[in-house]
Amino acid sequence: MSEVRISVVTPSYNQAEYVEQTILSVLQQDYSNVEYLVLDGGSTDGSADIIEKYSDQLAYWCSAPDGGQADAISRGFARCTGDVICWINSDDLFLPGALSKVARYFTDHPETQCLSGGAFTIDEHNQPVKGFGVFTLGEQATFDKLRFYAQDNLYQPAAFWRRSAYEAVGGVDPTLNFIMDYDLFARLALHSPFARLPALLACFRLHGECKSMRIQEVREAELELFRERYGASSCSELSQRLMYWKYRLPSLARKAQWRLARKIGLIELPRVA
Repeated sequence: MSEVRISVVTPSYNQAEYVEQTILSVLQQDYSNVEYLVLDGGSTDGSADIIEKYSDQLAYWCSAPDGGQADAISRGFARCTGDVICWINSDDLFLPGALSKVARYFTDHPETQCLSGGAFTIDEHNQPVKGFGVFTLGEQATFDKLRFYAQDNLYQPAAFWRRSAYEAVGGVDPTLNFIMDYDLFARLALHSPFARLPALLACFRLHGECKSMRIQEVREAELELFRERYGASSCSELSQRLMYWKYRLPSLARKAQWRLARKIGLIELPRVA
């Protein structure tokens, strides 16, 4: 069986503080059959100079104005050639050995179209964020779980899918500013539910300038669009509430279980350099 080729796309804009860490987290993986593309939106903070340092190790890179994050991701995927694809934002990180674990899973499970692995949240100093539900060991996400509950436990930097599945569902919606991952994952899950790889693969970073912290009004508008697009808002209020709690209760139980396992030492979050 031929070795799985993984394509990784990084969209970036004015992330000079973090983009080099992101790039190195990809280039220093112990899996060799990786195609890496970095699309910078014309940053003015020196990001392009940082990216250019690694140009000989990139399959493609550019720094020019674009239509935003989703547009950059979409254009990156249009160029990639891998069997399995993903994106990692320019302030997030892959953990060592992540891509070899992903490649092995897809090789051992040829029926799997979409995969959700483990990840945890870090701050601007690479320290794990404290709190309940700030890490995941993956999620067997289904279409109904995504449309009636949330993306909960399905962390974007630890999600991977076959390029054939991505093409079958129509790719990233470039008109979205906030929920392009949630929207894509719903369509992928409708095509084929996510399998779960219970290994820590990536870090999702929260900091003062990240989009998750800045544009909540855009998020709320796009979530309403999501509910309309996938039929959740057309269901009765009672049906929506029942479906919500159908997924909410098991999610809380998993998080409590993982938190306890971490507290007693059964799960350890690796140190991030």
